[in-house]
Amino acid sequence: MALSSDYIIEVRIDVLKTLKVFGITAGVLTAVGIGAYYIHQRIQRSKHVMLRDEVKHVLEPFQLSDDQLRRVMANLNTEMTNGLKSDGDTSKNDLAMFATFVHRGPNGLESGEYLVVDLGGSNFRVSHVVIEGRNRLYLKNKIFLIPHSLLLGEGEKLFDYIAECLQRFIDDNKLTANKPADYIFDLAFTFSFPCNQTSLRQATLVSWTKGFSCTGVVGHDVVLLLQQAIDRRKSLKIQVVALVNDTVGTLMACSSIYRDCKVGVILGTGTNACYFEHLDNVPKWTGVRDNTTKQVIISTEWGALGQHGCLDFIRTSIDHELDESSLTPNQQVFEKMISALYLGEIVRLIIVDLVQRSILLPGRMQKSPSLGRDYNIFLSLRGSFYAKHVDDIECDTTEDLSITSSILTSIGIQEPSYDDCYIIREVCKTVSLRAAKLAAAAIAVLVNRVNMPSVTVGVDGTLFRHHGKFKKNLTRTMSRLVPRTHRLVLSEDGSSKGSALVAAVHRHTNETLTSS
Repeated sequence: MALSSDYIIEVRIDVLKTLKVFGITAGVLTAVGIGAYYIHQRIQRSKHVMLRDEVKHVLEPFQLSDDQLRRVMANLNTEMTNGLKSDGDTSKNDLAMFATFVHRGPNGLESGEYLVVDLGGSNFRVSHVVIEGRNRLYLKNKIFLIPHSLLLGEGEKLFDYIAECLQRFIDDNKLTANKPADYIFDLAFTFSFPCNQTSLRQATLVSWTKGFSCTGVVGHDVVLLLQQAIDRRKSLKIQVVALVNDTVGTLMACSSIYRDCKVGVILGTGTNACYFEHLDNVPKWTGVRDNTTKQVIISTEWGALGQHGCLDFIRTSIDHELDESSLTPNQQVFEKMISALYLGEIVRLIIVDLVQRSILLPGRMQKSPSLGRDYNIFLSLRGSFYAKHVDDIECDTTEDLSITSSILTSIGIQEPSYDDCYIIREVCKTVSLRAAKLAAAAIAVLVNRVNMPSVTVGVDGTLFRHHGKFKKNLTRTMSRLVPRTHRLVLSEDGSSKGSALVAAVHRHTNETLTSS
């Protein structure tokens, strides 16, 4: 039976009268209440500090000093120098250091109409680019999804599909209208897989990555395979004139705006970088050396750094666990520490470690969990925590960490406590900061190798484009590691505009040589 409000009031009055009999006034009661509140707050704070100390112990190996970063820089510089001497033999050296046969950036005199095919993932893009001098580029494109069966099937069928989509793109946009019957389009092929180039339009695939495993392609010239597929469609009048790595496209697109852009970097699902190197520093170069050919863009393939142990001094037990359970153990060691594909998984593994230490989500998981009610299946699935989660949680400034709580709830962690959210935010901050610092150290090496008074670095990829804290930490670390003037700028449409510029520079160079 419910109590009436009159009865409750009477009881409260009686209690107060009783307290007054003992000399306890309302003021004393207030003081006692405030004192109890502050005692409770001090207990909570001391508990919080204890939790933070335990978490700090787990996260400490991920916190890199500038001295460690400079050691990473020295090791990367050594591996780059060794890679420039050897012929792409990664059994002895970490880095392939592929020469791209792109020798100069745009000078503003380039022009023309170009097609671009950009293949680098589960879909590909076809672009039509018209260049009318410096900073006047016009672009239209379309993305085509690649059926999963083609990623794993015969290589010839993949290239036939690309040729088919090229035909559809040309027809849909009426690109052959008002052109002579014998008009031939120049095409630049943006191909974001490790290749050993022997000329601008000859490149042998070293290995597939990113889920591709098409047969009959590794060890073969991918430019020739695409050209043959195009030629099988008699109505297509296209000549593949250049194979371009996505980092080269990034550099070239940025170089059309900033004349001092000499470095291109991808910081996204994967990572790689390229830069202009003097041919005198490339002993393995067997091509032309003359007054007009003094430098070449080198694709570093720096994601492979560390496969012979030069990063072991900063690799954690979590890094080793991630590597051993990946599809490519002991490969792309550096990439696994900084790229968007792996940041979420590093955070997930740290969370699991903290849970197993009873620091986080108490009672939710055990070392050998059963599928009980409180067991969180999502945290036991590889790849279930994404880089976007890391960014959103890292940037959560709400008083009650409601954004973090919402994200955790969305992946199956019901009713996370404030402490749970706080600790996970600290984990995300630490992992993201380490990635940004390592990326900064690597870029610093390239800026120093270019050795110019001022250097612009063209950057693309989801981490730089969309992750605000990552970009700020990257820029802040670069300012400490690089004494010379530099700037990091977002490179727009590198895989289309940049690749078209490679073809345009090649055409303009040939026309200049012919006319002279």
